[in-house]
Amino acid sequence: MVSIDLRETSGIVLAYLGDSVWELYVREFFILKGYNIRNLNKHVVESVNAKTQSRILRDIFDEVDEKYKQLINRSKNGNIKTFPRSCTVIEYREATGFEAYIGALYIDGRIDEIKNIIRKNLNGEDK
Repeated sequence: MVSIDLRETSGIVLAYLGDSVWELYVREFFILKGYNIRNLNKHVVESVNAKTQSRILRDIFDEVDEKYKQLINRSKNGNIKTFPRSCTVIEYREATGFEAYIGALYIDGRIDEIKNIIRKNLNGEDK
């Protein structure tokens, strides 16, 4: 990946990147589980949304390196102007922080850590 200074990069821009990275690796995770397309879509939709990302961030935040905690907090407090109706404003801000964290991990080449977050927080079992 290109050398990007995470301290200088907008949290919203990192969240934009992190959103696509998260979805890619979540899709890979469920494809490797062998699901058919209907179940793939169901699990991906359940996993790639603000409510789920907010929950995961709350669950893992204490374990996050300090360098990334600052980035997450900066991103959560970014200049977000619109919010979906499918979640609360707080959940959406937390999801933005989570996506920025994923984007930063990706930039730092820490793909295994992204996959570990997925493994630990998405079980993919039918409910």
